[in-house]
Amino acid sequence: MSKLLNIAVALALLIVGMSTNAFGQQVYQFSQYQQNLYILNSASAGVHDYLDVNLSYRQQWVGIENSPTTYYVSANIPLGQRLGVHPKESSTRISSPNSYNSIKRNSFHAVGFFAAQDAYGPYGLNIISASYAFHLPIAEELTISFSPNVSFNSVSFDPNKAVVEFSGDPTYSNYLGTRNQSSQLDINVAFWMYHSRYFIGYSSDQLIQDKLNLSSEVTLEDIKAHHNFIGGYKFRLNRNLVLTPSVMVKYVSQAPINTDINVRLDIQERYWAGLTYRTSNTLSGMVGLYLSNTLRLGYSFDFTMSSIQMQNAGSHEVFLGLNLFNKEKSVF
Repeated sequence: MSKLLNIAVALALLIVGMSTNAFGQQVYQFSQYQQNLYILNSASAGVHDYLDVNLSYRQQWVGIENSPTTYYVSANIPLGQRLGVHPKESSTRISSPNSYNSIKRNSFHAVGFFAAQDAYGPYGLNIISASYAFHLPIAEELTISFSPNVSFNSVSFDPNKAVVEFSGDPTYSNYLGTRNQSSQLDINVAFWMYHSRYFIGYSSDQLIQDKLNLSSEVTLEDIKAHHNFIGGYKFRLNRNLVLTPSVMVKYVSQAPINTDINVRLDIQERYWAGLTYRTSNTLSGMVGLYLSNTLRLGYSFDFTMSSIQMQNAGSHEVFLGLNLFNKEKSVF
């Protein structure tokens, strides 16, 4: 097999292998998206009344040399001040129904930012994304939001990290000489509907489906659009326990549907634990701690229940969340 083909295969593993399944996923994957729904759905930006900053690092398939590592930083915040009026307690409800309705349907805006890198051997997939969200209440305690977002993706190659049998191989030298910084512009949309007890969302990735040019001679054209659907419901078991089951469905054309079945338990608004089963034969366990209204910590471990499990020690992911300028008592 030529060096050029090896390089193409390695990049394909970078883009495809970031997911723990072999069903053609081409985007990054994190287990603790329930701690930061913005990385899954940009329309959830601004749901909480604070600057929500999150950082995460994921080491996938520990024990496999040059296995994927992924990290990100994200931030989102509502713009302006929310109207601090409770309609049921306002006199305008009696004196002026029209005014009451206008208060009840107060809308607001939010912005968000996201940067990430997937690394696999000498390759790195770099992502920078920005989003805007508009939130509109449609009923008491029920709000919908819409978010367009744009991202810039680029593939980098570090020859210092590449291991080749013969550095003077003409095919490899030609690849280095003709390679440019591969880049791709992506525009996506997201929707979010949320209530104090439930949420439903849709988001997309790679809608443009533009090709990636590795070099003047190597091109990856099979870039597919991804569609994500998620829904969850909160059950307050007692004053100290909140149980939130949720389901996320990922759809990619010409690939089997992949589903995450999640359950999360919040304890005294101070601790949380979760479990996720993916139909790609992966089981994830998660724990977290709220140190204050400002600081959150989380850890997850993924166990792959397939043949690849015999060759690795699972996947680890750590998470840090900062709720800056927090005006809310609750952190979730």
